[in-house]
Amino acid sequence: MTRVKTGLAAGVLVLTGAGTTVVTATPAAAVSWCNSTNISSKSFIEWRGEARIPAYRSGSTTTRNCQMSKGSTGSHVKALQTSLNECYGENLDPDGIFGDATRQALVRAQREEDIGVDGIYGPETRDALGWYYRPVTPGSDECSRL
Repeated sequence: MTRVKTGLAAGVLVLTGAGTTVVTATPAAAVSWCNSTNISSKSFIEWRGEARIPAYRSGSTTTRNCQMSKGSTGSHVKALQTSLNECYGENLDPDGIFGDATRQALVRAQREEDIGVDGIYGPETRDALGWYYRPVTPGSDECSRL
């Protein structure tokens, strides 16, 4: 008979007749909730553009390693909605509210990019999505990965 006991967020402890096996979990707690945006600049062949990317900001520290899901609100959600509209043909109201429509649009983009489909924005989704770059000088807009 095998008994399984969960540890305090560290992993799973499996007790068997032959011994004990510890399986550790990945540190998901290292990713904070998005609360801001960060500007990403890119130079293309004929022009330079800037995109707003969801970020976590605390004091003078900013990281793009963040997550958001249904219920999130703010400029970071608006940045995601804008890129979903411009790069994936969605028709979201870029209101900064992560509701059902934003979640479903994100699910479609995740499916299109062939990554985990869960309707939650995190590092894997950030790296896979095309981001909308608005030109600094007149020219055509562009979608590009970071």
